[in-house]
Amino acid sequence: MVRLPTIQIVGAQKAGTSAIAKWLFDGGYYRPLVFDGEPWYYSKEAHFFDIDWNYNRGLESYASRFFYDESPALDATPDTLAFAQRVRDTYERAGDNQVHKLKIIVILRDPVSRELSLYNHLAYACRKLDQSELTDWHKQVARSDGTIMTFNEFVRDVTMPALATNEVQDLGKGRSSRYGLYANHLKEWFRLFNRNQILVLSYDELCTAPERVQDRIQRFIGRTISGSLQEKINSNDSEEKFFKPSAEVKQCIETFMKAHNERLYQLLEENPGTVVEQRPFPR
Repeated sequence: MVRLPTIQIVGAQKAGTSAIAKWLFDGGYYRPLVFDGEPWYYSKEAHFFDIDWNYNRGLESYASRFFYDESPALDATPDTLAFAQRVRDTYERAGDNQVHKLKIIVILRDPVSRELSLYNHLAYACRKLDQSELTDWHKQVARSDGTIMTFNEFVRDVTMPALATNEVQDLGKGRSSRYGLYANHLKEWFRLFNRNQILVLSYDELCTAPERVQDRIQRFIGRTISGSLQEKINSNDSEEKFFKPSAEVKQCIETFMKAHNERLYQLLEENPGTVVEQRPFPR
C-alpha cells in the first residue's frame, strides 16, 4: 500500500481553490513537498496528474511528496480537473481501498468572471515576474511584441479558439479556458467515482457566504478545521486589474457557454451528490 492524499481539490482554476487549500493546510492537512528546481507553488499543487513528465515518474514519486505522521494530506492542483481517469488509476494502484475513500472537491465559477480573473492573473505575471520566470502559459496574454493584450483581444485570440476545440486534455494555448467546460469534465468524475465522494461548490457562495462553504466542507470531510475560510479569500483589488468586460465580449462568452452550462445543470440534477451539497446548484 502506498499512502496518498485523502483530499484532491481538482479545480476549477481561478475559482477559489487557493483559499480553500490555505484554510485546510493551516487546519492540519499536509502540503506537498517541493523538489529541487521546482516552482514554489508546488507546495500547494503538485501537478502530478496533468504534467506527463511528473505522471510518468510513477506512483511512488508522487507519494514521496507527502511525509506523514498522523496528519492527512491534500493536493490542490486545479489542472487535475481534466484528468479524472489518471486519478482513478493512481488511487487504484495505491491500494488499501483509497480509491473509494478519496474526497474530491470541485469549485465552479461563472465562465465570464473566471476568464476575466485568468486574464488578470496572466497580465499581472507578465508585468511583475522576471522573464526567466515566465512560462508559455503566462505568455498567452502577450502580443508578439511582448506588450499585453487587452481583455477583448485575449478573448478573441485565446479564449474562443480554445473553447471551440474538443481536446479537453490539450495542455497547449488556451487550456485554462477549456477548464470552464465544466460538464465535459464532471461527467468523467461522476463516471469514475461514487458521486458522494465529490463535493461541487459554488464560487459565488464562497464569496458571499464563506461560512456556509466552510460548513459544507467540514461535514463532507468529517473533520472540524480551525480558523476561518473567509480570512483566506483573496481580496486584492489592484488598480492594474481589469474589472469589467465589454458587453460584446460578455455576450460572446455567454452565448458560446449557454449550451454547455445547461448540460452542467442537467448533469448535476441527474447526478445528485452528498446532502451537504448546494441543491439546486445556483445558475
